[in-house]
Amino acid sequence: MINESSDSPLNDIKIGEITATWSKANNLKTNYFITTDSTNTRAKKAAFEQEELENEFVLYVADDQSQGRGRFERTWISPAAGCGLLSTWSFSVVNTPSPHATAKVGMALYHAAKATWQFLPFSLKAPNDLYLGDKKIAGILVETISQGVEHRLLVGIGFNVLSHPSDVAISTHLVKNLPRSAPLLGDDWILFLDRFLFELTLLVPSAHEELNSTAEAKFVSLVNLNPLLEKKFTNFSEIVKIL
Repeated sequence: MINESSDSPLNDIKIGEITATWSKANNLKTNYFITTDSTNTRAKKAAFEQEELENEFVLYVADDQSQGRGRFERTWISPAAGCGLLSTWSFSVVNTPSPHATAKVGMALYHAAKATWQFLPFSLKAPNDLYLGDKKIAGILVETISQGVEHRLLVGIGFNVLSHPSDVAISTHLVKNLPRSAPLLGDDWILFLDRFLFELTLLVPSAHEELNSTAEAKFVSLVNLNPLLEKKFTNFSEIVKIL
């Protein structure tokens, strides 16, 4: 069990380290950092090195980062060291991904979180945030980097797990929202990682394609779950402008 108690024997647990251990146990190429500037920056710099090209998937994960960023180079403010998932999931892809890839990743993250913690009110905020109730719990940064015929899809995920930045009023974290009867278990975190990787591997082969009508409707429904939305979206074309 993982909780926020000041005298908990689990206060030294680091989400990045746990995630790296899971990745290595699954024989996945893993780059783990106690601290770094940005996992996305690391993934970009190494994208076309020979070792990277030999792996269809590489995970970059850190317990702390000093220059985390979101869309349009906005700063991503991380929770306390070890308290969040600070990661970049790097995939080799055949074709340049579509702008709709961000929506696909958003749905993948939602499905992984909802499948693991079914009783929590997750939703999406277009174009790239996962919300829990009326607070942001995770952010997504989807980027593509190309060199000749080689392309990589970089999926950056910042997920507040054990704490959230106290100076960001709109944010929350997972443990804060779990009832005492259902604390965060290590097995739950592993289930979440398993499901998220599964969802990503499903979408990667079609990352270059636009959403079909069924997926568009699903994305709209998940965005419309957000309690802060003043007016519901009626169709995907209203959202696509901000993807």
